[in-house]
Amino acid sequence: MKKFLKVLGIIIAALIIIVAGFLIMVQMTNKSALKKEATKIEQYGEKVKLKDGEMNINITGKGDETIVLLPGFMTTSPVIDFESLTKELEKNYRVVVVEPLGYGLSSDTNKSRSVENMNDELHQALAEKGIKKYHLMGHSISGVYALKYIDTYQDEIQSFIGIDSSLPAQGGADENGEAATSFLVDSGLYRFLAKSNPEMLNLPPVSKKEQEQYKYISFAKLGSEAMINEAKEMPKNFEKTQKINYPETLPVLYLLASESVDPDPDWVKIHEEILKNSKKSDLKVLDGGHYLHHTKAKEINDEVNQFLGHK
Repeated sequence: MKKFLKVLGIIIAALIIIVAGFLIMVQMTNKSALKKEATKIEQYGEKVKLKDGEMNINITGKGDETIVLLPGFMTTSPVIDFESLTKELEKNYRVVVVEPLGYGLSSDTNKSRSVENMNDELHQALAEKGIKKYHLMGHSISGVYALKYIDTYQDEIQSFIGIDSSLPAQGGADENGEAATSFLVDSGLYRFLAKSNPEMLNLPPVSKKEQEQYKYISFAKLGSEAMINEAKEMPKNFEKTQKINYPETLPVLYLLASESVDPDPDWVKIHEEILKNSKKSDLKVLDGGHYLHHTKAKEINDEVNQFLGHK
């Protein structure tokens, strides 16, 4: 029995050493790759100085009306992620893609990611660029933040368009996996796993060169201080926006994803509920996944044009 326990102890110790060695190797490989990739990241958009950092935004198109595009949670490079949709929208609109602090080429921040702070930063950036009237278009979690933003700056907002956008009524705000994300990123395991399963990166349908850029930015920015804090603040942000409704006269268009609707019948119901007092609203379900703008850019553009009266 003693001999068996001794052998078992040796085996366990050997396994621990092997695992520890593997993790050290993965972490060192990741750090080395990050240094090399930092020199390969190509700049895009323009930096807007804020009180607490620099926000990167990208402005394209020359339309008379402006659409401000806001990303989903942990969408590491919003400008590249939205490119397919931007190319469609810019035919009729001036399009402003915003990269919140901690995302894309914006600086990181240790300032609380409360809905108030994030919206204040967004408004600072738009005001700095002289953007005073605009349609707000938000993907995923931006639907929650937009409720507070519209409530605060409603005189500036011409409409809200949600791309499978979230609402506080959906719940689940405390299930963001920030601890797991931090571990995967800090250990380098995220890079290791992403190489064997590229679907983890959720690459947008852009050129191979731009997909490489997206990868570089993802490895550098996923798990940024701002993102991790945003995950921690999310339950509070849901609570703060729980009782906010859109102004009755604000046009609101929801474009929901079939892959979100099919497993969750309440997904349509909660969106219909918040629209019940709206004097001009519409809700459409488009065939596709949560990142609808990756596969249905043209259809989204067509729905937006129709809703806003542009043929």
